[in-house]
Amino acid sequence: MNITDNIIEFKNWQKRLSAYRMALSLIGADQTFGAPSEGAAYRSQRTAILQGEYINILQDDKMYDIISSISPLSEEELSENLSGTRFDAGDIKRELEIVKKQLDKERAIPADEYMEFSMILDRSREGWLKAKKEEDYKGYAPLLQEVIDGYKRITLLQNSSLCLYDRMLDDHQPGWVQTKYDLFFNDVKERVLPLVKNCGPYSVQDILTGKEFPAESQRRIMKKILEMIGFGPEWGMMGESEHPLTTSICKGDIRFTTKFRSYDPSQAVLSSVHESGHAWFGHNIDPAYEGSIIGNSISAGFHESQSRLCENHLGRSRAFWEMIWPMFKEEFSEQLKDVSFDSYYKSINTIRPGLIRTESDEVTYPLHILIRYELEKAFIEGDLKAADLEDAWSEKYQEYLGVRPDKPSQGVLQDMHWPYAYFGYFPTYALGSAMAAQLFAAIERDMDPGELIRAGRYTDIMAWLRDHVHKYANRYPAEEVLRMVTGSDFDDSYYFRHLENRYL
Repeated sequence: MNITDNIIEFKNWQKRLSAYRMALSLIGADQTFGAPSEGAAYRSQRTAILQGEYINILQDDKMYDIISSISPLSEEELSENLSGTRFDAGDIKRELEIVKKQLDKERAIPADEYMEFSMILDRSREGWLKAKKEEDYKGYAPLLQEVIDGYKRITLLQNSSLCLYDRMLDDHQPGWVQTKYDLFFNDVKERVLPLVKNCGPYSVQDILTGKEFPAESQRRIMKKILEMIGFGPEWGMMGESEHPLTTSICKGDIRFTTKFRSYDPSQAVLSSVHESGHAWFGHNIDPAYEGSIIGNSISAGFHESQSRLCENHLGRSRAFWEMIWPMFKEEFSEQLKDVSFDSYYKSINTIRPGLIRTESDEVTYPLHILIRYELEKAFIEGDLKAADLEDAWSEKYQEYLGVRPDKPSQGVLQDMHWPYAYFGYFPTYALGSAMAAQLFAAIERDMDPGELIRAGRYTDIMAWLRDHVHKYANRYPAEEVLRMVTGSDFDDSYYFRHLENRYL
């Protein structure tokens, strides 16, 4: 085949891969939305087969030879061969760059290894849900150790010059390895720990103690909020799960889950606004990139910057809560009859060290991530076993936040990331928070987000993000997009100034 035929074959190969990704994403979303537990074993076996077929297509020798033959071509050479086609040479060059890096790492991993690990993961997901419900970490720990060992085994097979944990970190945020994260988390310790230690005792009256906020009422409110922020049923769907997450099937089918807590309705609001940030990113990509490797996530940290921007800079803003407060007062007239707007708003923007990451305030949040980063490094490097993780977790929480969990669901079992083998992912949450602050400063140079929210024009902010960030998907590396939008490289000083300005 000539170069043009090879490029067409390369594009068709991506389309086949996207079909499998869609099927696997739908199965994962269905499982998250609450598929019947008795079908878990059957689903696990069939999903493993699909996963194996996906890997076989991904690692096809013929396609690897094609990719290897055209990836050295310059953008100009590609352009010459694409004359008269609908393909863009720059897009093809970026696709080849992404795919070649992925294949060079993963081709050494046999498909049967992936299939075996896929079944371990399915058992782990079910086991984690059961263990969390029954407060039984000790019973789950051997299965978590299987996940850790299996993922380490697969990762070590990769063709990479990076050390084991750096490979995992780089998978989620290309270019970010321990040396960079260590510097960032040292800044977190220097700038955030003093804020927490100097905040004193929690000073806002616990205004919701003893009050119940029914889930059905919260669902009604959430439906209205989603309408106000433009998350439409024609392209988005909200469900419920133990741990909120977003699944992007395609540009026109984005699904996220939330969790309603009877003791505090603000948690579901902030969680849903957070997930809507992920959803908007998936919905706003350029249609030309659908089904392409470029259409996949730019990086975990950059994706988190969008959800943390929506949650912290928009969802925690005074303007946002002024917008939704009337519906709160109407829906919860009895529970909030003696609660003023100012006291409620202050209660959700107060430093309050606690145990649950997803319920934490902005200031203590990066400390939750720091704890997971330090623990993750330890068990990936073999210095900590899953059986000892619960005690190590408690010690870290005592050290950084001055609290200890009373039960596993408040501690080591609270997150789904390690049971789902998302190793190397946690640090991107804190990194995303810092990127969000830098991006939000760029937004404020062009508009007044608070005034837009008060005017019912929340979607104008999403349109700005679409035009400056979302539409590119993974067309450019994350840090290049950050430079394009903000005019500078990553700078965590925006993040720390934001926290100090809001909470001091």
